Amino acid sequence: MQEGPERIDYHETPDVTEVHAAVKREHRDPGADVTPIPLWLAVVCAIAVAWAGAYLGVFHGGFSANVFDENKSSPVLLFPSPLKAGAGSADAGAQQTLAQIGKSVYGNCQTCHQPTGAGIPNQFPPLAGSSWVNGSEKRVVAILLKGIQGPITVEGKTFNGAMPAWEKTLSDKKIAGAASYIRSEFGNKSPEISEAKVAAARKEFAAQVAPWTEAELKQIPEDATLPDAAGAPAPTAPAGAPAAAPAPAPAPAAGAPAAGGGASDLAGSIERGKLVYMQTCVACHQPNGLGLPGAFPPLAGTEYTQGDVRRMIAMTLKGVNPPLKVKELTYVVPMPPLPTQFPVLTDDLKLADVINYVRNSFGNKDEKTVTPAIIDAVRKEFTDRANPWTEAELQNFPPAAK
Repeated sequence: MQEGPERIDYHETPDVTEVHAAVKREHRDPGADVTPIPLWLAVVCAIAVAWAGAYLGVFHGGFSANVFDENKSSPVLLFPSPLKAGAGSADAGAQQTLAQIGKSVYGNCQTCHQPTGAGIPNQFPPLAGSSWVNGSEKRVVAILLKGIQGPITVEGKTFNGAMPAWEKTLSDKKIAGAASYIRSEFGNKSPEISEAKVAAARKEFAAQVAPWTEAELKQIPEDATLPDAAGAPAPTAPAGAPAAAPAPAPAPAAGAPAAGGGASDLAGSIERGKLVYMQTCVACHQPNGLGLPGAFPPLAGTEYTQGDVRRMIAMTLKGVNPPLKVKELTYVVPMPPLPTQFPVLTDDLKLADVINYVRNSFGNKDEKTVTPAIIDAVRKEFTDRANPWTEAELQNFPPAAK
């Protein structure tokens, strides 16, 4: 190597190819840019959001913080406090007032009347500030026991629906609790109603079979009260009301057929099914069977209520996963297996009654009677099925085995 006076290597010549290769190996300078997320990730996120919305729509519990809090729903029953030696079990129940008991019972009501007691405009009347709630204690207990049918005016607005009767579902204490709760909440300041008063009302109105109409309720004086002592004489019937009929015969045992034809008596089954419908299905599918557009499908004139009865029974037993298209509209809210939501529908007779009611109401007509034996057969046929039905499976529903 020859070097000049300034120690420069005159034999060193730059190789342009190597210089370019080194430049190419360098990364680009960082800069601002927009990079879209992968399509598969967007699909997964959309499915997750849709599922979460559908789940919340079905199981929102009225958006009340106490609905699924077992400590607040029934602390005495689920988590009884240890009793000291010699203390009676009644001391545990004394920890709750009637209004506190009624707060948990109100979970049955808040789907319609809302957690705030404001109701739903044009559908379900408010309880806040209502004269029906804060007025005659006899009226409010009568309503809870027997229910209401037809139009009723509440605070100047007319509501035309149906309210189920709770006399066969709730005890006197729970009805007293519910009445006391709604009369002391939502801005209401009315006195509580005791268990003895509910018992007196139950005895007085024993002959009332059908739900009340507004005209019948107005026959009860606005200042009418109930006796507060157990065994006190029942008050006289309201002016103009028909004389009390003899007490009805004892109801048949659960699951036993009714007199006069029993489960094979279609008219009787439809009448019983109406009461079950008002306790289980009315909040979603409405008293007129038209459902709620975009949320709950109608029952009036649909292929699922007028078609294969086995398919309809199977839907109630196992539920339905959305989407489901009914009368040109698509519904995305899942339908849960009804017996898991409403224990009354674990009874084959009750389930047969409500299906007979639906298939012969809202313009539907089916002269064939669904019997408990049919319900039992379908229940056994699909006993091993764990998942709800999909629309594709319902459209290709398997025929009955011969």
